[in-house]
Amino acid sequence: MPYFVSQMIKISVILCTYNSAPFIRRTVESVLAQKGIGSEFEMEILAIDDASTDNTLDILRSYGINPYINSTPSGGPNRGRNTGLKNATGDYIAFIDHDDTWHPDKTATQLSVAHQAPVITTGYHLTDTSRKKESLIGTGEQPFLFYDINVTFLDRLARRNSGQPVYMSTIMISKKLSSILFEEEQGCVDYDWLVRLFENNASVHCNRPLATRFVSGSNLSLQRSYREKEYVLSLRTAGEYKVKYPAEAQEALYRINGTRARYHYVTGEMNLAREYFRKSAPGIKTTLYFLTTYAGSSVVKRFFRVFG
Repeated sequence: MPYFVSQMIKISVILCTYNSAPFIRRTVESVLAQKGIGSEFEMEILAIDDASTDNTLDILRSYGINPYINSTPSGGPNRGRNTGLKNATGDYIAFIDHDDTWHPDKTATQLSVAHQAPVITTGYHLTDTSRKKESLIGTGEQPFLFYDINVTFLDRLARRNSGQPVYMSTIMISKKLSSILFEEEQGCVDYDWLVRLFENNASVHCNRPLATRFVSGSNLSLQRSYREKEYVLSLRTAGEYKVKYPAEAQEALYRINGTRARYHYVTGEMNLAREYFRKSAPGIKTTLYFLTTYAGSSVVKRFFRVFG
């Protein structure tokens, strides 16, 4: 990396790639189009490639980005994220998935409140290309929402859908949190990282859609191998907090099983769906899902976003 002296705030952007040629230009250009680069802040892009077999590397280099390259595929973005965290030189670190985009004022908006807390998130625009539907996540009338110490930690531990919306491509953190690393055992699960990130920290949420998340049937989070890894490691993480936070850990166990059940529901594996629904939180919603595993699931999947 070139050495230079500057008083300007610096942002390190961690971008992990794998066979990203169809969409990586869109992602990189959205980062380079951030308002304020060169006048309000400087930016470095730390691209880490997981042994792509297409021309992703050539595309990155065409933008002047010299990527770190894993010699063999690691099975997910976590090894690359850790490489980025260890090599980041910025005052703040942001993440973007290789198929997502940022809106032009994302970075400047987050920096405007970065003095309030070491973790800053934003809302985002969800584009589901497989179902041809769009929605806004984590947006509202108030421009910013402040979360006191451990408020979001407890929500993340319990895996609640309420509270601060959190998605990787919207997260910006202070450099002082760069020592919190991702698991590399499976290489693709971020639940434990998020729990540790928010533990003992306050956070801020920018209540506007400042990124776009693209979801399709090929996303890693929708693949069977990922679901199995995520299930095992999430159960382990929740278990580690069971003594200190028993209520939140139990809530997490219910939700982890509910997520696994809904995955099998959308893939049509109703015997497995019923197995995990039995382990999830009791209630009317779970009961209705369970009953429709016998009949009516096609209607539910048509009109409701069950999973993903």
